[in-house]
Amino acid sequence: MLQCPKCKKPLQKDGNRYCCDNHHSFDIAKRGYVNLGLGNHRQTGDDKDMVRSRTAFLQHGYYQPLCDMLTNICKQKQPLMLIDAGCGEGFYTNQIKRVLPKCNIFGFDLSKYAVDEASKAHNGVFYAVCSVFHMPLSNTCADIVLSVFAPFDTKEVCRVLQKDGWFIKVGPGPRHLYGLKEHLYDNVYENKIEDNRILNMELVDEKDLSYEITIDDQKDIWALFQMTPYFWKTPKKGSEHLKTLSSLTTDVEFHIEIYRKKACE
Repeated sequence: MLQCPKCKKPLQKDGNRYCCDNHHSFDIAKRGYVNLGLGNHRQTGDDKDMVRSRTAFLQHGYYQPLCDMLTNICKQKQPLMLIDAGCGEGFYTNQIKRVLPKCNIFGFDLSKYAVDEASKAHNGVFYAVCSVFHMPLSNTCADIVLSVFAPFDTKEVCRVLQKDGWFIKVGPGPRHLYGLKEHLYDNVYENKIEDNRILNMELVDEKDLSYEITIDDQKDIWALFQMTPYFWKTPKKGSEHLKTLSSLTTDVEFHIEIYRKKACE
């Protein structure tokens, strides 16, 4: 099911590399992942410091209820193959693998630093650096595609999903991080839930998860800020104010959409 990103021929493991019949080869990194990004696509993603701080934040359990909900949803589906498209540092991916040890799980992300961190688990998840818009997999190979606060391409998701496969999408609920935004902006608004009509997908279920967290660590407050799109668009006044906080209480609210694949064109 693994494909060469250059020619789409099957990839096979050969020692410490993956190669195809056209002699394209991709070395396996020391940590065990492989870089399958296309050379003509600019590689971006989170840098080393952002990955390090986000890993620490997630390990402190602030988003553990979301992870528990996702692992339960995936367990109910009993997939044989699952893709975490935009897996980051593997917080959700690795816990799902513990719940579904026999499932073939692939984690893809643009950030080599995030994929390197995810690979530290050495638990059998196949991790690769690549774009979720060009996943190096054959058609109709996956039972589940998971996307947690990550960009996605509907056609690409539909391409890799089997008939009646599941697409699980997680985004912010209306009051997600409302308390954080109150410290960043003068006028604060609730998030809008995006139109949930996705081409060739049937929306089967929606779930909401909300609770309150208190962060008493400045490093964790800043790490949370880095995990959001506000980090890139907040005026300096707001971000400088955030650096003065020793404690932050905020709502967290997640909106989970569960789709089933219909016939694709």
